[in-house]
Amino acid sequence: MRKVLCNDRSSFLEKVKIMFTEFDEFLLTCGYFKIRNWNIDSAEVISIDSGHYWIIKKFDKEGYPGLVLYHSHDGRLYHVHFCYKDQDIAPAVSEIMSHDRYQKKKLKLRNRITKVSNRELMMAL
Repeated sequence: MRKVLCNDRSSFLEKVKIMFTEFDEFLLTCGYFKIRNWNIDSAEVISIDSGHYWIIKKFDKEGYPGLVLYHSHDGRLYHVHFCYKDQDIAPAVSEIMSHDRYQKKKLKLRNRITKVSNRELMMAL
């Protein structure tokens, strides 16, 4: 696993052409994520805040572009977290950041409250 910093972006677009724009590259390499894997149409990242794993996969199916955001806690078993009707990754990055804020809030409540049912915890959020 390699961590890519903003100044470590030289020649990325020459190697991985087609699906990712320069702005997409900036969003993924500006310090919020550790890059785990990067292909022509997908990027697998780890959120530094939560340690959760994410795959941002772009596709173009029969002229209909889109993006799927996959989520995992362990980096092995992924599930679909969200689907988008275009290939802009900014909403996906925003969703990951929102998920991290939610996780922090939930953890903070769990640390303050003991022996609470999941239902009570969800109502408190």
